[in-house]
Amino acid sequence: MDLFENGTFAIPGPDGASVPCEVLFTYDWDVTGERYIVFRMAGAEQLSACRVVQTPEGATGLAPLRNETERDFLNHCFEELKARLRAEAEQEAER
Repeated sequence: MDLFENGTFAIPGPDGASVPCEVLFTYDWDVTGERYIVFRMAGAEQLSACRVVQTPEGATGLAPLRNETERDFLNHCFEELKARLRAEAEQEAER
């Protein structure tokens, strides 16, 4: 099973305690050949995004985005997702 498939995961916080995170979406971008994850940490308002990487030991890990191009692309994906969900909710309300 993919580490993020169940919709949650945990990362170490500043004090070393686990911080639960909710996965909003993952995206495999053909342009970079990378997989990205957009998530929200428990108790946080802002969203976070990282690249999904394999550690030298073969485990799945997270790495920071490398540049503004990646960040802009993920923001675009998130806005499209919000628009699609809004349209689906409107269609459901009309039924």
